[in-house]
Amino acid sequence: MTPPTRPTPQSSRRVYLHIGAPKTGTTYLQHVMSRKRATLRELGVLYPESNGKAHFLAAHDLRGLDYYGVAGPKIAGSWGKVVADVRRWDGPSIISHEMFSLSDADTVRRAMRDLDGLEVHIVMTARDLARQIPAHWQEDVKNRGLLTFSEYTHSLKRIDDSVNPFFADIFWQYQNLPDVLRTWAADIPPERVHIVTAPPRGAVGKDALWTRFARTVGIDPEECPADVPVRNPSMGLVETNVLRRLNAEIIDEMQGPSYHNMIKHYLAVDVLAARPDLVPLQLPVDDRDWVVQRAKGIVHELREAEYDVVGDLDELIPSWDAEQAGPRHPDSATDVEMLDASMDALAGVLYRLDTVRNKLKAAEARDQLPVTKLLAKRAARRYPRLAGKARAVVAVGHRVRSPIRR
Repeated sequence: MTPPTRPTPQSSRRVYLHIGAPKTGTTYLQHVMSRKRATLRELGVLYPESNGKAHFLAAHDLRGLDYYGVAGPKIAGSWGKVVADVRRWDGPSIISHEMFSLSDADTVRRAMRDLDGLEVHIVMTARDLARQIPAHWQEDVKNRGLLTFSEYTHSLKRIDDSVNPFFADIFWQYQNLPDVLRTWAADIPPERVHIVTAPPRGAVGKDALWTRFARTVGIDPEECPADVPVRNPSMGLVETNVLRRLNAEIIDEMQGPSYHNMIKHYLAVDVLAARPDLVPLQLPVDDRDWVVQRAKGIVHELREAEYDVVGDLDELIPSWDAEQAGPRHPDSATDVEMLDASMDALAGVLYRLDTVRNKLKAAEARDQLPVTKLLAKRAARRYPRLAGKARAVVAVGHRVRSPIRR
């Protein structure tokens, strides 16, 4: 194992591009740096931000992407703003977002041109595939995915084309680390390419990943500890299946931004992931052999590239306690379990609607405008099928209540 030691800088004008990979603690690291921005500046390290999503927008701008089909003024020029901040700073800087990892060769060349004259380092955080695969499946479900876990892994194994390969293609574009680093490190010496491995679950302290990452980018973790509240909860096995089933009902009706706000962030994170006694998503026993073999191939290529490793590449090869019982299969949620979780989801959504309604009523009272009726009509026009279902439910409610009242 390579001990995480603070590097001796070749130049104070260096920039660390943390390019991923997704689901390797990137959100946690970004949250720590965001909350510790002032401390980092005092230590001479810049973590740029012009708004809460500066690095996310910069990655989209660099890659020429839009956001749910809308380019918008927030994306255009975002990469240039971050680069300008880096160039104005007399010291090391950190740019971090996992969306950078999908950049093609032309995009990387543009990034290197824009950062010309600076000492560029590439940082990749990495985690074993046994944890990555269930985590990615859940994330795909949170992005309107419909595949069962069995369908997902079947597609990952590239056995045939019987399953839509869309999500599998994205997974391997992100998680084929040798390919990603070959693209980004084409003109960068291997000693300036850093792989930071995520420690095995429960193996070391909770801040071990931050300690490894911080020392890699020239930060003393004792001077800048990760003593900030971090909240990035995951759904359990049952909850993920509930959301997957829900997606089939709403995918054609709910537009991207609405799904992003109401489903991905509110329902998935604030409601379903907050349920007690969640059953964690884990790789099934039947998938272990092929995942280990694929992980060994990735590790072999990374060793041959002779990149700087902080941690241990062997941590990227999954291992299990032979005496421990195998986990539940991710597709094994029962109807009873999903019904129970669905009731919690319904209660959470009703609470959210009641909160929004009360706020609109207050606004209506202030402005003397029929805001609620206007919004209801707009919603009915935008989602006619869902509006029809809602009216049917209300009609049933009226029929049920009428005999009671009589």
